[in-house]
Amino acid sequence: MADTKCPSHPVDIPKDREIVEVDSLEFPWRQDPNGYFLVKLENGLVCCGFVNNSHKMAVEFRGTNIEKMIKEITSRKLVGLEHMGYIASELEIAKNCLESGTKYIQR
Repeated sequence: MADTKCPSHPVDIPKDREIVEVDSLEFPWRQDPNGYFLVKLENGLVCCGFVNNSHKMAVEFRGTNIEKMIKEITSRKLVGLEHMGYIASELEIAKNCLESGTKYIQR
């Protein structure tokens, strides 16, 4: 594979790099020790509530800018990386449903 140029630096992409085929990987579900998120669409907004292990919603994030929402959730370190990856993808799905006018159901 040829070298590729990043916006300001050349990037070396070696032929012998590690390549991980992810489609066959399995990850057992584990609840994050800090809590979980509930996502819904309401009044033209994506609403994402963080629920602690006492089943109390501690904070709710609302908006249409999912990138900012993900950054704010991440900056608060509410959950670990594995769960953060899940909620980021779930928020993108919710945003797409909001924009397309389709029904959203959290997975």
